[in-house]
Amino acid sequence: MPTATFSLDDLRMFAYSAIAATGRAPLSSAIATQFGIGEDEALKAFAELARRKMLVLDQAGEIWMAGPFSAVPTAFSVQGTSATWWANCAWDMLGIPASLGVGARIDARCAGSGEAITIDVSAQHGPVGDGLVHILVPARQWYEDIGYT
Repeated sequence: MPTATFSLDDLRMFAYSAIAATGRAPLSSAIATQFGIGEDEALKAFAELARRKMLVLDQAGEIWMAGPFSAVPTAFSVQGTSATWWANCAWDMLGIPASLGVGARIDARCAGSGEAITIDVSAQHGPVGDGLVHILVPARQWYEDIGYT
């Protein structure tokens, strides 16, 4: 799958670094430019990473989810000092600041009631205050419909 110019790990690290820095997932065109390959080869690499459950792709074959990050707006906005990220779910909204080691403000909506929720996250101590996250789908079923989960 990968050529001599890059590996799947290199591509994945580049994609995650770009998302962490900017809040946006790189398109296959950016991957192609970065690694000196064609967009078709970048899309094939994305597909292989998706097969390995390291990415989730949209219908065009571009990055949709690179857990805990979403490449599209969701009900879970995580605002740090250097970027704003979208999370795929309540679990991921807490995972973003934890994985990056940053403080953040999370603006979310309850999946059940639609109620607005704001959570402050300390880089040193995690979420500030009381709260409960209810995961609607058992973990063993997440990949049955990861977009819903």
